[in-house]
Amino acid sequence: MNPNNQVLFDAGLFIGALLAGDSRHAEARPLVEAARRGELAVCSTTGILSEVYAALTWIQAQPRHRPEEAANAVRLLVEPPSAIEILSESLEATLKMLELAEKHGLTARRIHDARHAAIALTAGVTQIYTYDIRDWKHFSSDGLVISGPASMVSQLRIEP
Repeated sequence: MNPNNQVLFDAGLFIGALLAGDSRHAEARPLVEAARRGELAVCSTTGILSEVYAALTWIQAQPRHRPEEAANAVRLLVEPPSAIEILSESLEATLKMLELAEKHGLTARRIHDARHAAIALTAGVTQIYTYDIRDWKHFSSDGLVISGPASMVSQLRIEP
């Protein structure tokens, strides 16, 4: 059960908040800061944070971060006094990931979507906040409620 009504933040929120040159920066930064302060009950996963690190060190990141800068930036997102919780992976989540991947016919890199969804579901988290609505919306049939920042709301009604 999710007693705190937590929302899982996907990688794009963190990436947008951290990269000043990202078009999502002005929208994402206040959301992530509110989560860090505990004004929003937010959680994420180690896999999602790995995606954030990868995006920060990517050659085309604006600005591109050196590994030590990226590690520190991600650390500051979740290390106390940050209120953002990192959900744990488990055997239950692993089996759920495989179930979701099979059910939705996911291949290759899309397994990571199933991994994040499975971790959320097994932790009792049903709200997902993302810029990648299309990547997440097929998990709504599994009990996840997909939403996103104001710039993404119009995509909530788009069919695949």
